[in-house]
Formats: sequence, C-alpha cells, structure tokens
Amino acid sequence: MNKEIEWFCYHLVSQGLLNREQCEMIGSALTSAGVEVNLATFAQVVIDNEMCSDLDSLQSLVDMSVEEARSIGFPPESMFEDEGTSAEEQEAVAPSPPAPSATTASTQDQTPVNIEDVAPRDFTAGEEWMQGWPVVNQAKDLDPEGAIKLLNGFLQCARAAGCSDVHISAGAFPFVRQNQNVYLVGGQEIVSLEASEMLNLSPLTKQEREKFDKEQDLDYSYAITNEDRYRTNVMRQRLGIAGSYRVIDNRIRTLEELGFPRPDVIEKLTTHHQGLILVTGSAGCGKSTTLASLVEYINKNRHDHIITVEDPIEVVFQPKGCNITQRGLHYHTKSFSNALRAALREDPDIIVIGELRDLETIEMAISSSETGHLVIGTLHTGSAPSTMDRILDVFPPNHQAQIRSMVAESLKGVICQQLVSNHDGSGVVLATEIMLGTLAVSNLIREGKTYQLDSTIQTGIKMGMQSMEQSYFDLYIRGDRTFDQTLPLVKTAELVRQMQANEARKNADAAGVGKKRGWFK
Repeated sequence: MNKEIEWFCYHLVSQGLLNREQCEMIGSALTSAGVEVNLATFAQVVIDNEMCSDLDSLQSLVDMSVEEARSIGFPPESMFEDEGTSAEEQEAVAPSPPAPSATTASTQDQTPVNIEDVAPRDFTAGEEWMQGWPVVNQAKDLDPEGAIKLLNGFLQCARAAGCSDVHISAGAFPFVRQNQNVYLVGGQEIVSLEASEMLNLSPLTKQEREKFDKEQDLDYSYAITNEDRYRTNVMRQRLGIAGSYRVIDNRIRTLEELGFPRPDVIEKLTTHHQGLILVTGSAGCGKSTTLASLVEYINKNRHDHIITVEDPIEVVFQPKGCNITQRGLHYHTKSFSNALRAALREDPDIIVIGELRDLETIEMAISSSETGHLVIGTLHTGSAPSTMDRILDVFPPNHQAQIRSMVAESLKGVICQQLVSNHDGSGVVLATEIMLGTLAVSNLIREGKTYQLDSTIQTGIKMGMQSMEQSYFDLYIRGDRTFDQTLPLVKTAELVRQMQANEARKNADAAGVGKKRGWFK
C-alpha cells in the first residue's frame, strides 16, 4: 500500500474507527477486483460499505494522511504488514462487517464525499524552512528547564519561518500555520502524552497551573523575551494536553503596511475624543494587529491616557506621547465589565477592549463612549451590518430602542477585515469593509434598518467607505488576486461584468489580438 493509505489506516485503527483486519480486507478486495488502489478509492469503499458513518472524521483523516505522507513518509507502524496471521487467529477476532465490494468505489451513481478533490499540499517550497527544527517529542526525556528550552527553540523556528501559529498536541504531529495554510513540520514524531505535558505545562507559573488544573484550559501570554511573545492557549483534550501558540509580531506595523487602501480614513477615526470604533472579523483575520496599529498611532500622535483590557496582554506598548495602562484578564482584573466599570474612575481618555463578549461588556462600552471617552473594541462579525445586529441583538427587546439611539450617536466607524490568499498562494492580503458613522448611517441604526447599511456604504465611497465586495474587486484589479479566486466572492452584476471585461482584455493582450502587425514602418 502507498504512504497515504498507510497513514489513513494507521489513524483509523488508532482512533478505533476500523481494525487492522478490516483495513487488510479492503486492500485485498481492491487488489482482487483490479481497481486502482489509491487513497480516494480506499476511503470511498469504507463509506460505501458503511464501515464508518462519521464522514467529517474520514475527510479530516484523508487530509491529514495526504500531508503526513508528503512531509514524513511512512507511519511508524503499518496496518498491512502482519500477513502471517493464521485463519484460526483471524476467526478469533471480533466479527467484522461483510467483506466490502471494491466495485462500489467506481460506481458512477454514487455520491462520494469530496475526497477525490483533496489537493495534496505542495511541500517542495516548505522543505527548506522546515529544516533544523528541534524534535519536540524529545521533551519526554527532559526536565522542566530542558523542556522550556526545547519549546523556545521550536517557537523561534516558527517565528523565523514566518508562521502565525504553532500547535503541539498529544497524539499528533506538531504543525504550524503559515499564510493561512497548515503544514506538518518535517522530521518530527507523534507527540507523546508525557512530552506534550512537559512542553505545554512547564512554562506555567504556580498560579497558572492551579487555574489550568481547575478549569482544564488556560489563556495566557508566553514571553521568551520582551520582543518574543506568544498568545497561548493550553487545554486538555481526548488524547492529552494540547497547546496553541499565536506568534505576536515583535514590530507594530502601520495601517499602510497592513494593507489598508485609505489609511488616512482610519487614522482620522482616532482623532475623535469620544465615541465607539469597532474592529471586526473572523478569528485569525488580524484584528489584534489592527488594534495594536491604532493604539500605536494614538500613542505617537496624541497626549492622553490609554487603558487597555485584554485577554491576555499581547503587544506590550512603550509610552511615547501617551501614558498606557495595560490590564490582563484574570491577572489584573476579574472581567472585562469590572475593568470597564473601574476605568471610568481611572481618568482615561481612550479605552481599548480586547473583545466585546457579552451584554454587560457591550453595555459598558457603549456607556463609556457616551461619557467623553473614545472606546475601541473588537467583535467576531463578518460585515458592518452584522456588527450592528450583533451589538443590538444582545439586549432585551424592551431596551433595544434606547440602545439603537445610543449606538447611533456614539458610533464613529466599523472596520471589518478578512485575510485572503494572494494570487499565487505565497502570502495573504487584506480585504476590508469600512463603514463611517455618518448622519445617514446613524439614522438607519436609530430606525432599526440595518439591512440598508450595505447600500449606504456603497454610496459613501467618496467619504472613504468601502464594501467588502468592492475590496475583493480592488484586490483583483491590482493583481493581488486572480479572477478565479475573486469571482465567487463578488455578487454585484456590474462588478462581475467589469471583471469579465478586464479578464478578456488581459487574455487578448497576452494572445496579441488587436495589435498592429508592424508590416509598415
């Protein structure tokens, strides 16, 4: 069997979804039927014969097996090498389902899971940057101090390679995320329970370890040095301890460097002395990076008192024009709402909230924005209109009219962002939706007509507003994204027509159509 199938069966057996005999049975059936034996066919036989009903798990194992085969080679143990088992020993095994029919894998009227569409990750470009990483499973033989040094070395390799996240989990190979793609680190072993505990728990203080033992998960900032910091989550999962490490950039980038097309529009929002600015987007879209950039711009251009409430503290700011007080959840304050309530008595000019999570925090943020403070916060929403709906819907119906009025008065702007792959997949680019708190926007929020905000954003382009759809279109026009990447994200007929015309023009230029032949000089 090839490496992909070997890994697939290795995981099926280790997770108890199939046993070794069933894997061998499928292999024999495929070979006997003369069907090409590949991972997609093998997995389809499992599905067609109802040997495993958890399709999501199967798809995940297929993806994982493709990557492990390319980056690591064969698994530590084969599920097909025990061919000397006697018939009596095979009969002693617990009864298995009827032998699978290999012909079902090629039947045209079956509706397969999109296993055949799995595109193996190309590790060719990644081989060089994956060289020289420490083997994390060696931590099982180290003391806590040695494990910390090993962890530090692994994290620093990830930072040097431009990775955004590092995952070290018991029962799995360590993997990293680079440019939104997940890569298994080459030359590694499956992390044992002992190694995972030693690596992920050794850096914890006594207080942090007690909190982890009580709650079974923990968020904290792990600092190797002041400029080498990681936002960390440690949790207990089915196979043991798992740790996720988000690499915190050691340099605060400007809004222009982040890719905002009109940084002056965003910078102007920070000049307000009261009001509400929201930075929104899905997890991993760069909200914290944008928030840090806004705070640093204020730090350089104003002379005020900034209070931040974060979970945990990520970027450490050095005072320039402003005095900055940073508070970490559970370390310096009990909750966001407690910190906001106390902040009103701590003479702040700007209040920065790491995340608007619940009704009490949102209510305090809105109230603070009305009482002479500029409040900047983040939300996990995908567009400006959905941000307004999220803000308003957390309140009871009998309070929503009052809250709509308060938000309409205090809202200065919403910055919604997404990180998407660039034209060749070698990096990511920023797509943004910008909504400013104009009179028209305020009236729609006050009247509860948030569904009309999209059209208001489209008509406010001259003022600096921009829809997410327009941002995708602009990325395509600039050459940062391809036609095929962008078309599924653009729904407006006029923008689609412009894209098609532009693509036709590029194709014609590439083919030399319409150019003079140059017969005459």
